[in-house]
Amino acid sequence: MERQARCTLKVKGLDCPSEVPPIRSALDGAPGVCSIDINPPEGTVAVDFDPDVTDPSELADRVSRIAGMATEPLSEALAITPSLDEPDGSWRSRFGHWGWTTVSGLALVVGAAADWAGWFGWGSDRPGTLLAVAIGGYAVAILAGIVELLPKAWRALRRAHLGIHLLMTLAIGGAVLLGEWGEAATVAFLFGLAEALEAQSLARARRAVRSLLAVAPETAELIDPNGSTRIVPAEQVTPGRRVRVRAGERVPIDGRVLVGRSAVDQKSITGESVPVDKEVGDEVFAGTVNGDGALEVEATKPLRDSVLARTMTLVREAQARRMPLERSIERFSAVYTPIAVGLAVALMLVPPLMLQATGQSADWREWIMRGLVVLVVACPCALVIGTPVAVVSALASSARKGVLVKGGQFLEAIGRLRVLAFDKTGTLTLGDPSVVEVVPKVPDGAEQMLRIAAALGDHGGHVLGRAIARHARDQQLAVPSASDYRAEAGLGASGMVEASRYHIGSHRYVDQAGLCEESFHASIDNAAQEPGTAVVLSTTDGPLGWIRLADRPRPEAAGVLADLSRLGLHSVMLTGDNPATAAAIARELGLTDHRANLLPADKAQAVLELDAQHGPTGMVGDGVNDAPALAEARVSVSLGGIASASALEVADIVLMADDLRGLPWLVRHSRRTLAIIRQNIALAIGIKVLVLLLAIVGLADLWMAIAADVGTTLVVVANAMRLLRPGDLT
Repeated sequence: MERQARCTLKVKGLDCPSEVPPIRSALDGAPGVCSIDINPPEGTVAVDFDPDVTDPSELADRVSRIAGMATEPLSEALAITPSLDEPDGSWRSRFGHWGWTTVSGLALVVGAAADWAGWFGWGSDRPGTLLAVAIGGYAVAILAGIVELLPKAWRALRRAHLGIHLLMTLAIGGAVLLGEWGEAATVAFLFGLAEALEAQSLARARRAVRSLLAVAPETAELIDPNGSTRIVPAEQVTPGRRVRVRAGERVPIDGRVLVGRSAVDQKSITGESVPVDKEVGDEVFAGTVNGDGALEVEATKPLRDSVLARTMTLVREAQARRMPLERSIERFSAVYTPIAVGLAVALMLVPPLMLQATGQSADWREWIMRGLVVLVVACPCALVIGTPVAVVSALASSARKGVLVKGGQFLEAIGRLRVLAFDKTGTLTLGDPSVVEVVPKVPDGAEQMLRIAAALGDHGGHVLGRAIARHARDQQLAVPSASDYRAEAGLGASGMVEASRYHIGSHRYVDQAGLCEESFHASIDNAAQEPGTAVVLSTTDGPLGWIRLADRPRPEAAGVLADLSRLGLHSVMLTGDNPATAAAIARELGLTDHRANLLPADKAQAVLELDAQHGPTGMVGDGVNDAPALAEARVSVSLGGIASASALEVADIVLMADDLRGLPWLVRHSRRTLAIIRQNIALAIGIKVLVLLLAIVGLADLWMAIAADVGTTLVVVANAMRLLRPGDLT
């Protein structure tokens, strides 16, 4: 099995989907390349590769050589904490879009002034001089306007791609050949101006996106074993080392508080608006902001493995994944552009040939100009770019709110759901049950039962087991150790405690193991009618008794379910608990649909049934025990991102702050994103159809076409960037 590593390549000039094909063709099929994620709004390419076959430098050289775009690999530090600046040492970049646009505009003014002087009869004694000045000014305006255009047009020509740069070059060249110097210069200037404005808009979008993520400090105040301190790069802090975090500073690494107490602002990760109190033993996370108190923190993981770094990686990967609607637009554009170009060629040739065939005079110049206008209108740039900018903006604002969405497809899917299925324990409830009743089979056996059950609970880590262990220690009981621990998902577990094998779990588990007794059935069945969950403890000789635990609903759960109902979503609770407990929690939450006594496989089947009966169904769970159901759902949502690494890996969407209010917010956010994308599509197609019709009847000039095309692009980009303002969760 081949090894895989991931690198991020920074590609200069990658700011539009039209630049994607040459990069993909350069990397597809390259030795050692496993997968490619291209992110035009960020100007990056993420590559999974086999490090035994190739390396990031070779991949960057390959893109530079084949695609003709300057490329360099980003360091690990830059991949974790992206820079807001984009330095480029080339003279062309230093001069920039605006420099060439300014030169083009000034030259256009000179050429137009000389042209108009001739029209008004000024300088009639030197008409040749005025004509030379006019053509010279127009020529300079054209040359300055196409400095940034020609390289991209050449790349498009080499791969026979009908992009805006090639189409615009043909339009300008055609106007020059027809002697329309003023028209060609105006188009070159307007296109350069539009490109500069578009680049500035996209750069602003990128800066806004990166500023949401670039929150980790670059350095840390490391405490040496002798007590002295020194400043080191944050990525050099290894697990077990201690760092000092002064008041008002950002925490540089994930770790555990050793000394001090403070309130820490975790908004950058969880979206929580209220700082969280931290004291000795509590976890803190890289990128969060320390309050008024000083802390000494022991690193528990390197910066590259921190919650912040994993979140940034997932956000970048999500930005590179296209939603189905985006792929549909690209497929449409791939068909639409050649058809429009064919229409332009037909408009240049068919009408004048038909006129000549009928004995009429044909104005070839007029029809060719109309065809050139259609060429400009043919470019689908506004149509294609509006969607990825909207998706990137929406994903970034979600991350800022502590809602991590792993791809545009999931952002789209959550807004289309008709059903949301919820796990009960730890999702709709706090997941922190308490022991409310211990019923031993023999008198005075309660303490021994708690000791044994606590030993098994310590080993397993299930929420009920942990609650029993906590209760036993609160009673100051001596908890023995367990060995040979064996768990059966959704049922229970067994283990050796004090040289005897014990079984703990549901009544079904003990009964299936053949360890229950007829006289015990009635007792445990009565317990099952009470709110909470009854856990049976048994030896190989039979049951010792049962322990009942009860959980509490999350404070926000009932309001969230009501909000989802108002949004048109049907909510269902799926639980492995007994029907009485499930019904009691459902009543308290206002749920009308719940299913109890479900094993993990039963939950997965329930999700499939709900999807077939009601429509697209999502699943909200803890990311571990509910894995089968999460896998079957259209969208899987997990809580507890900052506490569970598995949640970040398993779920499509992670609510980092353990706050269910992120769900209705995300549904609204998704629907708003889809609405803005539809607005952009309607605007782009509507403007193009209008200008196309005007061009066919001869009422649109080249400068009108370019103004409409790139002006529309700027409008859809600005409209998409509204998604960077996400609003409140409540």
